[in-house]
Amino acid sequence: MAGVDSGVRFSAPKLRSWTEAIFQKVGVSGEDAVLLTDSLIEANLRGVDTHGITRMLCVYVKRMQVGVVNPKTQLQVVREHASTALIHCKNGIGQVASNVAMRMAIEKAKKTGVAFVATTHSNHYGAAAYWAMMALDHGMIGLSSTNAPAVVAPTGGRTPMLGTNPFAVAIPAGQEQPMVLDLATTVVARGRILLHAKQDKPLEPGWAFDELGRPTVDPHAAVKGLLAPIGGYKGYGIALAIDLLCGVMTGSNYGTHFPGFLADNMTEPTDVGSIFAALNVESFMDAPEFKAGMDKAIREIKTSVKADGVKRIYIPGEIEFETKAERLKNGIPIPEAVVKDFVALGNELGVPLPTA
Repeated sequence: MAGVDSGVRFSAPKLRSWTEAIFQKVGVSGEDAVLLTDSLIEANLRGVDTHGITRMLCVYVKRMQVGVVNPKTQLQVVREHASTALIHCKNGIGQVASNVAMRMAIEKAKKTGVAFVATTHSNHYGAAAYWAMMALDHGMIGLSSTNAPAVVAPTGGRTPMLGTNPFAVAIPAGQEQPMVLDLATTVVARGRILLHAKQDKPLEPGWAFDELGRPTVDPHAAVKGLLAPIGGYKGYGIALAIDLLCGVMTGSNYGTHFPGFLADNMTEPTDVGSIFAALNVESFMDAPEFKAGMDKAIREIKTSVKADGVKRIYIPGEIEFETKAERLKNGIPIPEAVVKDFVALGNELGVPLPTA
């Protein structure tokens, strides 16, 4: 899991109010600040700290301050059909564009059964699952994917050509929790490497390579090097497919055409492409029947014979649901090094960080 192991605990409501105020200080509207904050705090609550305020807040704010990201929403639908659309985001906030795109996909799927909406000239949109899960409240299956600056070499190479290029699928169930799969096409997200580097924590073997393509557990060497794709050449193939769909098909950047990583590039727009989809279950099967079938399938997985020493078999997304419950009760852990960054940011903008 892309989370932090320990840190100073802050209540989610306190962090939420503070983060909203921070974004408004740099020109984000109140409505957009609420949405942007919710996507980040939700990631923290689910234990996906690489896509929460832990890593993204200071970076987002800095990029808005220097004008690399437009804090004002100026979306334009440039192509549209009954079940598809393409939205030009004009370098706006990725989460705001993603919210409009996913809601449009859901509304279209109510009429057509299945809908795909893409965004172009956008920005980092946070955790992919946040957008896929929007379909769950409508009894639909949600999908989301995006591309990112290159940090993965093609199989047999050592030049970064592809991003972590994550994708997410959220499938509703009945009495069981929904199945929510959210993963990067690398063994870990780059944010996980950055969090380890921030805390001077060694990496797990198999996560990354140095600049020469040699396996490394040094997070600082990995930041300058390469991430390992999931499943070797298979992960490389999936990452490439996502890059072609999100980048080439939407007219956005892809592969080596990105100007750099978020925290390192404060001069040029990133120009990200993303895809959102909604599948209306009723187009294939009555919803009650589908949910009963999902419950049955999930229970079969969870009650299957366990390997020696294993206490429990999880369904994708289950750990995150449980982490959210724990963090709502006990608070969100923020590493001390990040707390110092937050204190400095709050002082700079006149919004003091709340007490832990």
